[in-house]
Amino acid sequence: MPPTQFGPAAHSQIKLADALETLENIQAKHKRWMTFAPSTSGHGSVLHPHPVYSVRLNRFLEGKPLSATLKKVGWIYFLRDSGRKLACAEVSVVSGKHKNARLSEGPFVKKAFNLIERLKGDSRLRRRPYELRFLRLESIHLFALWLKVDQRVEYFVPVTSTGAVLRAGEWISRKDFTKALRSEGERIRAAQERMSHLLRIRQG
Repeated sequence: MPPTQFGPAAHSQIKLADALETLENIQAKHKRWMTFAPSTSGHGSVLHPHPVYSVRLNRFLEGKPLSATLKKVGWIYFLRDSGRKLACAEVSVVSGKHKNARLSEGPFVKKAFNLIERLKGDSRLRRRPYELRFLRLESIHLFALWLKVDQRVEYFVPVTSTGAVLRAGEWISRKDFTKALRSEGERIRAAQERMSHLLRIRQG
């Protein structure tokens, strides 16, 4: 079943249209800028729009619940042109306002898109409405799909593996995801602190 959720705000869609127009103008002069061709994309080529959230890692590692550390930072749109080339656009949200869009393509975009397509047919979502979200925590290289089925059932599915527990493509309950995220965050923070300590000694 496809996700059921509120669509992106009109301002976000305007920023997306502006970015595609800019890319079209750039490609008129630089043909190899991107393989995706926005001039041939229409309304039907905008796929799986969903909000992006980040985690305030320090607050989370201080013991705050995951819900208290989440922040909506943008909207993601997958795009296909008439040649079936795939791209991704992210319109950022800063202080509640929709800002510029960032366009990208490549292996990660294809991997995330294919994962969404595969999840739609899973028995855990079949005939059940759900909200599709994206959770990103760049400081620990975490990128995960967030599937909110109802108030009691949520799944997190990493797009790429992070550490030994957060494995790509695995369905993880909110409880287990929170536990694994806290463990991985503490591990990486400790490693960063050790590195900073060694650098201070060398510079000392």
